[in-house]
Amino acid sequence: GANPLQTNDLGHTPLAYAKEGEMHTLLKEWESKFLEKKQKREAEERRRFPLERRLKEHIIGQEGAINTVASAIRRKENGWYDEEHPLVFLFLGSSGIGKTELAKQVARYMHKDIKKVAKFIGSPPGYVGHEEGGQLTKQLKQCPNAVVLFDEVDKAHPDVLTIMLQLFDEGRLTDGKGKTIECKDAIFIMTSNVASDEIAHHALQLRQEAQEQSRRRMADNLDDVQKGEKVTISKKFKDDVIRPILKAHFRRDEFLGRINEIVYFLPFCHSELIQLVSKELNYWAKKVRVCVCVCVCGVCGVCVCAYRKDS
Repeated sequence: GANPLQTNDLGHTPLAYAKEGEMHTLLKEWESKFLEKKQKREAEERRRFPLERRLKEHIIGQEGAINTVASAIRRKENGWYDEEHPLVFLFLGSSGIGKTELAKQVARYMHKDIKKVAKFIGSPPGYVGHEEGGQLTKQLKQCPNAVVLFDEVDKAHPDVLTIMLQLFDEGRLTDGKGKTIECKDAIFIMTSNVASDEIAHHALQLRQEAQEQSRRRMADNLDDVQKGEKVTISKKFKDDVIRPILKAHFRRDEFLGRINEIVYFLPFCHSELIQLVSKELNYWAKKVRVCVCVCVCGVCGVCVCAYRKDS
C-alpha cells in the first residue's frame, strides 16, 4: 500500500491533515503497521546481508574493529543488551585509519544518516539562542534510535563529558528548555586519538612477532606480506596500558564504565596500504579515463603503472 509516512514539501505526513475522528485513527494505525513492516523488512535484509560483510566492502583492514562493532550491534538487534541504556562505543586509534568511516558505514547499515552535532542541549533561559534549542536534542527527538558520532571526544570540555554521562547513564537528555528526550535506543560512537601511539607500537610488535613465527615455519616472506598479518590486542595490554591512560585523561571512572565496547584501530600493514593506494588511484583513474595497475616492487615497495584506456 501507499506509504503513510511520505511527507510533502512542507514536511507533513497525511496524518497532519486528518481531523480527529475515524480517518485520523485509521491513518495512525496504518502508520504503526507500516513502520512495523518496514522494520521487519530491514531486519530481514540485514540478516541476509550481515554487517561484517557490508563493512568490509568499504573498510580496508581493521578486521578486529569490524567484528567487535558488528557483534555488539547484532546483540542489540537480538535483544541481548541493557534496554535501559544506549549502546556506546569508543573508537581508539591514530588519525586516518577508518574510525569515522566505520561510524558512517554503521549508520548507513542502520538505514540512517549519521548525526554530527556542535550544540548539545541549547542555551539556558535568558541567553541568546534559547528558543533554538540544541542540535543534539533536536536530532534525538526526531530520531530516538539515531547513530550519533562524537568525533575527537578527548578534546571535549569536562562539562560536555558530564552531559554525555547523563546521556549514557540514564538514556535521556534534558535540553535548555527543560524538555527531556529519551534516547535509550540510540547508538553513540565516540572517536579519540588517546593512546594512539601505544596502540600503534603494540600492533607493530605483534606484527613483528607474527613475521618471526612465519620465518621459523619457513613461510615465504612475500606471500606472508600479501596475506597481511592478523594481530589481536591482548586483554593484558588493554587493562595494563590503555585503561590507565584513559582514566588519567578523562578522570571519570563512571564515564568509562558506561562504554559498552572500546574498539581498537590498528595501523595499516603493508598489504593493506597497497589496497588503499590501489583503491584511491582507481577512484581518480575513473575520472580521467586511465587504467591503473598497482603491484609490489622489491626496491621501492609499490610500483604503479598507468595507461590511457583509448591507447
